[in-house]
Amino acid sequence: MFYMYAVVEGLPAAWHPPPAVTVTASVERHSHGSLLVLGSTLDAVPAANPKTLALHHDVVASALDALAVLPFRYGTVIADGESDAWLGTHRAALETAVAQVRGCVEMSVKLLRLDSGVEQTSPGESELRALADQIVNRAGVEQWRYRPAGTGGNVVASVAFLLPRTALAEFLARIAPVASRAVGVAVVPTGPWPAYSFVPAFDRPPLAVAPPPAPAPSSARRATG
Repeated sequence: MFYMYAVVEGLPAAWHPPPAVTVTASVERHSHGSLLVLGSTLDAVPAANPKTLALHHDVVASALDALAVLPFRYGTVIADGESDAWLGTHRAALETAVAQVRGCVEMSVKLLRLDSGVEQTSPGESELRALADQIVNRAGVEQWRYRPAGTGGNVVASVAFLLPRTALAEFLARIAPVASRAVGVAVVPTGPWPAYSFVPAFDRPPLAVAPPPAPAPSSARRATG
């Protein structure tokens, strides 16, 4: 199977591949017209764990200086011999997605619960969303994604922004006043990252699709009918 890390446009000539997700594989470059696919030939996808997830991210992030990087999520694979057909089928959608992230990076603004050692009421979802709206308004960025965090941990929500890499300093300056006035949470920008939050559903090629459930036996259908 062919494991895919990212589709890249304008990869710098000085780029060198980092280690693959397994020690027995290497990171390969496959040209598909003007696009370049970074991937590895694997017998099986290794289990997702902190080490393999970090190796996947390292490959994607190594291409961040390219003109455009369209990252795939961990475990995106295509069956042997089907990569050209899959890429051809999705060519138009891939080119559209690459155009959307061309020259751009993702910045994530995390909202962290403050632990001051004094019992206090944590901000609720409405307060968090209001704070996120303030950040969005100050940022002045058209493409963004708000995500409430799950239970546990200090991260209570985050907002991802897709913005030109040349606008990073201006972006940070714009949101700084909101960060300085936030009550009960810390506003922490992180990045730049590959545009993981703005990738279409290309992480479900043929091998990643679960087969449909088998129909119930006729006797069971009669019993429940």
